[in-house]
Amino acid sequence: MNLFSRFRQRLIKRYMQLTGAIIFILLILIYGFVGSLVYNNFIDQAQMLATEEAEELTYIVSDGKTLPDFPSDDNHTQKYLNKIFYYIYDRDGNLIKYSNKIDWSTAAINEKITTDALLNGQPEIHSVFTQKKDFRFFVIARETAYYNGMYAGKVYAGFDVSRDLMFLARLLLWIILLLIGVFFIINKIANFMANNAMQPIIESFERQTLFAANASHELRTPLSVLMSGLDILKDDTDNKLSAFSQEIINDMKDEILNMRTLIGNLLLLARSDSSAINLKKEVIPAEQLITNVLNRFMTITAGKNIELLLSGDTQNVNIYADAKHVEEILTILLDNAVKYTPKGGKICIGTTLQKNMVSIFISNTGHGIAADDLPHIFDRFYRSADTQKYEGNGLGLSIAKALAEKNDGRLSAASEQNSKTVFTLYLPQKDFPM
Repeated sequence: MNLFSRFRQRLIKRYMQLTGAIIFILLILIYGFVGSLVYNNFIDQAQMLATEEAEELTYIVSDGKTLPDFPSDDNHTQKYLNKIFYYIYDRDGNLIKYSNKIDWSTAAINEKITTDALLNGQPEIHSVFTQKKDFRFFVIARETAYYNGMYAGKVYAGFDVSRDLMFLARLLLWIILLLIGVFFIINKIANFMANNAMQPIIESFERQTLFAANASHELRTPLSVLMSGLDILKDDTDNKLSAFSQEIINDMKDEILNMRTLIGNLLLLARSDSSAINLKKEVIPAEQLITNVLNRFMTITAGKNIELLLSGDTQNVNIYADAKHVEEILTILLDNAVKYTPKGGKICIGTTLQKNMVSIFISNTGHGIAADDLPHIFDRFYRSADTQKYEGNGLGLSIAKALAEKNDGRLSAASEQNSKTVFTLYLPQKDFPM
């Protein structure tokens, strides 16, 4: 059923949104925590390396000697030296010692040193687009050295962080793939849970719908008997009924007719809910349908001095739907328009084409529909305070909406208070075969 299908999809969507959001936030927090640890480790190592080289510069200034480099006979030490770089400058800006075995970084590091834009104690991460057409990354820090309170020089130091950042990139990719897999699993779980949750509701609703359909059908017979009895009683010449009695009989007949209409509407809605309603879809000229419906209301609108207009070109517009259903929808909409249009008002009906859909609109002047009531006008038995003085049971628009959806269409409403109200019926279009 369309109603439960939409509700099930909405339930699945909400479950996926909530669960997905929790998992997404959790994974982002984990990734953020890991990334923060790695980044802070970069910064701390670069700052520590710059501080060590600044101490060496102080030693050089104080003793006039240069500390030896790390011995390179150890494989671990060699890897470390191939990863780091440092440049030591004296107070006059002369380069007195450096080490940089990261070939791709030389030009970029020299550019940072030349601009001298780094601040003490604030390491930065920079990217380099190499000749091999790939991006590499290094972190660089600056530290100023002082000896006996006097400026002794400055150092730039850092190391290659490409592998660590690539690890973070791969970790992010794995998180994205994990999220996709998790959402797929969540969707399966959500469908399973929604089906289990909806099954008792669907079964209960089907029992109620079956009861409503059976009760509506069974009530038709006694109403017909009552109507026949009243007709016989009224036409019985042997019984001389007073004018008051005749009025009572007429009132009873009117109420029976209203009950018959209500029962018919309930039966139609029950069949619509249970998918038992028969569909005979065919290609129909819109002009034919609209003309048939308009002819029924000509006398009524003339009696109320209401102008009935046909707008747009309906001659070459075809719709693909059940003709009886479309006529029923248009009859309901026009009946409402006539009911709520004041004397001297105007009703307009017309068609427009929108891609593969045909829209049939019915507009009427009048009081309009309040903004608070507009979202509820298609609800069953809903009647606003403004409509209580008019006859009706609040089922007409519900039936029209149900029939529109059965024909793969939809029904919408818009209104401007004290101006006009427009109902629009959207139905599929299908051209006549050549």
